[in-house]
Amino acid sequence: MMSYRIFYDADCPICQREMSLLSTSNDKANLLILPVQGNEYMLAKYGIEREAALTLIHLITPDDVVVSGMPALRLVYAQCNRPLTRFWNLPGIRQFSDWGYPYFARYRYYVPRWLLPRAKCSNGTCYKKR
Repeated sequence: MMSYRIFYDADCPICQREMSLLSTSNDKANLLILPVQGNEYMLAKYGIEREAALTLIHLITPDDVVVSGMPALRLVYAQCNRPLTRFWNLPGIRQFSDWGYPYFARYRYYVPRWLLPRAKCSNGTCYKKR
């Protein structure tokens, strides 16, 4: 089975937390969660620069289509049946999240770590509880 490949910034606490949550809700086992760090060669194959991948989340679909930002998260949320899937697709919310995601991504390092639950990640790789 072909997988969705999502690339995230492994140095970002919010990103680690979100990837941990996705890994635990990926019941279809069709999502490969990869840190940008160490996978630059794979990103380059798709014309994705390292800085772009560290700035916005990037997804490569099973059909090798590159999707980034909030549209990528919406696809992943739908694959994992996350509760926020419907919310992020509501009229008005969809447009606002597309507009706001790049700003949030730019300032994500300013969110204090103590506000975030601890991610189940080590060395940039997130694991599903067994």
